[in-house]
Amino acid sequence: MIIIIYGTSGELIKIAPLIKSLKKDTFLSINTAQQPSQLRAICDEAGILEPTITVADGHKGQELSKIWHVGLWLPRVTLNLIRRNQEIRRIAKSDGCKPVVLVHGDTITTVIGAIYGRLNGFQVAHIEAGLRSHDWRNPFPEELDRMIVSKIARLHYAPGDTPARNLKLSHTKGRIINTKLNTVLDSIALAREKPAKIDELPVPTVYGLVSIHRNELMAQPLILKQLIETINEYASKLPLVFLDHPVTKARLTELEYDTLFTNKDLIRIPKQSYYRFMSLLANSDFVVTDSGGLQEESAYINKPCLLHRLATERDEGLGQNVVLSKFDDVVVREFLEAPSKYIGTKADKKVSPTKIITDSLKELGYLK
Repeated sequence: MIIIIYGTSGELIKIAPLIKSLKKDTFLSINTAQQPSQLRAICDEAGILEPTITVADGHKGQELSKIWHVGLWLPRVTLNLIRRNQEIRRIAKSDGCKPVVLVHGDTITTVIGAIYGRLNGFQVAHIEAGLRSHDWRNPFPEELDRMIVSKIARLHYAPGDTPARNLKLSHTKGRIINTKLNTVLDSIALAREKPAKIDELPVPTVYGLVSIHRNELMAQPLILKQLIETINEYASKLPLVFLDHPVTKARLTELEYDTLFTNKDLIRIPKQSYYRFMSLLANSDFVVTDSGGLQEESAYINKPCLLHRLATERDEGLGQNVVLSKFDDVVVREFLEAPSKYIGTKADKKVSPTKIITDSLKELGYLK
């Protein structure tokens, strides 16, 4: 039995192809609901089953946008996992296969899921294992989360040669399985099967896309202000569509930075569902982001991408279509002057990271 534990939209997006590939009676899904409304939207869009068990509901039904929200949410998750543990253990042994807890990525849910699996004596498998920036402070706390989970898991699904090598060099215990690419490649394929319409959105025919939300950037007011001022200036050259992630919108309001959006061609719209976002990304000329996941998606579809971060644990697109800013405004401006010159190569569509994972789970006796 596969026990899938997730809690964020980023996790669910990347494991949605896996969930869709599994038969209903071969897996149990547990939702910690760090981002409850976004997770429901992804289930609807991707046509995947609602979670078998939900152990929390974010903060009053909304996503965890502040540190103190996590402080209230974490005890509920822990208590409900304890309360429902016997039920989970019973279901986990119901299909005749060995139980394995599957976690994804680098969130607090990833760590919780890995610890929960270990305490129950289940095998723990980590999808997207081995990504490293080699600086525990950047990205924080994601780098630490991955390192913790690599000590707990014994099945490590590494999305490429570099992550696999990182695991080997750190003498990681267990089996390392190279999935060649990230499972988001299969997620992109799902989104392309039924592209979402964006006609009703107030976006121009030609535009660049801006999507920022990470705490690493939100916690540095001066760097955030400089970025907003720069993109506000460059929107006169090419209209920019700015996605208002809930945490980003709240932070901009808190810092009184809403007044910086003076250019009518810097267009703010609410954060979109994944399929709508992928349509926005596909139709854009380039993207400015602080998201490692979006770095991968941009690399796989060969979209010019400015990654506004100090460091990244991923190597997709670097030196080709992806430019790492290191929070340097000069680099930001150089990219915005001529984004079209940053061209890479599209990913090999013949590779399915999800299939590599399911094949190995069958081989190891966790899946029929």
